[in-house]
Amino acid sequence: MYTHRHTQHVRYFLLALAAFASTLLTACGGSGFYHNDAAMEFQDFDYGVPTTSTEINGTLLSWYDSGGKGTPLLLVHGLASNAGFWRSNIGPLRDAGFRVIAVDLPGYGKSGKPWSAPYSMEWFAETLERLLDHLALKKAVFVGHSMGAQISLTAALRSSDRVAALVLLSPAGIESFKRGEGDWLKNSVTPEFVISTPQDRVRANLVSNFYSWRDEFEWMVEERMRMSKAHDFDRFAYAVSRSVAAMVDGPVWQRLGDITVPTLIVYGENDNLIPNPYLHGGRTASVMEWGASRIPSARLIEIPCAGHMVQLEAASAVNNAIIDFVKKD
Repeated sequence: MYTHRHTQHVRYFLLALAAFASTLLTACGGSGFYHNDAAMEFQDFDYGVPTTSTEINGTLLSWYDSGGKGTPLLLVHGLASNAGFWRSNIGPLRDAGFRVIAVDLPGYGKSGKPWSAPYSMEWFAETLERLLDHLALKKAVFVGHSMGAQISLTAALRSSDRVAALVLLSPAGIESFKRGEGDWLKNSVTPEFVISTPQDRVRANLVSNFYSWRDEFEWMVEERMRMSKAHDFDRFAYAVSRSVAAMVDGPVWQRLGDITVPTLIVYGENDNLIPNPYLHGGRTASVMEWGASRIPSARLIEIPCAGHMVQLEAASAVNNAIIDFVKKD
């Protein structure tokens, strides 16, 4: 049973309990850096690449598409983030000859944030399939980070003919949660919690996603503090809350043996979010090794001196791992 003191202690880290990069949900406190704190609408986010939007699967969907005839890589971001979190990967992967598609999942970034959407793992996966239809692509390599990896696994279990291969970065969905743990997470991460998280937690929470925080990541702080003033931030908060519930309600860990496509798992040795530091503890390697042992012929790469946001903190190593894996397969 969780005590009142324990609940208070983990209040600022509840999203980390779901073992994803959910600490990005907090607002900004004093950092020692100057930040523009003017409101920023989601449509004004600068990903460094142009985006396209149209209605897909009943909602407005936004994405970047490099075009070209190379093998398509569909980049699927994690909880509370957006396509901009691939900014260190898009260029190198595109330059390596791939067709790179980075999507804003419904509820996130420049995509629509409907109140009526189911926000389930299955619905996210279906939406990505419909995006491939729209782009006239039969299949793509799904590259998912954290929650995006769980969605990618769901897509492979739904329609393996649409998924050419899987690249799972710091994947959620491999660590299992007991029913009581899952219910507690779902009940704790409400839209109100996302909206009201105190401002003084941002730096410690963001830093927990990294082995070594660097000045180049300061854009996360500014983006988060400004988006909290967006007119549809409440819809974003709702999407985050429903996404946490969806990850709990749509587990894939017990079906890993059914994955039939080539799979690469990449994780940071110093991931502070997987396994769940409050509910489970232990070593990240143990979780990832267990997951890789269940997926037929899965390959596993551990990146030293890297945390949960491995695609940003160790971008070069991650990019090289993706390039080598996809080109060999």
